[in-house]
Amino acid sequence: MGYEVDTIELKKLMIEKGYDTIADLSDASGVDRNTTSEVINGKKYPSSMVMTKLGNALEMDSGQMGTIFFKLKLA
Repeated sequence: MGYEVDTIELKKLMIEKGYDTIADLSDASGVDRNTTSEVINGKKYPSSMVMTKLGNALEMDSGQMGTIFFKLKLA
């Protein structure tokens, strides 16, 4: 069993925090736009640095980060 990003929760949090586009979140976090897009859309698992930058931009606490970035893959 591995981990995946909970993209639904990540997108909901992005909207709640006022980021209307991936470009907005990318600019706020300092993460490359393509990398941000791949993480948001579940195509790429983020490095710890990317997790930290996105988490800071989205004002996540460590519990939220764990829940969103370390969702267990069930299949």
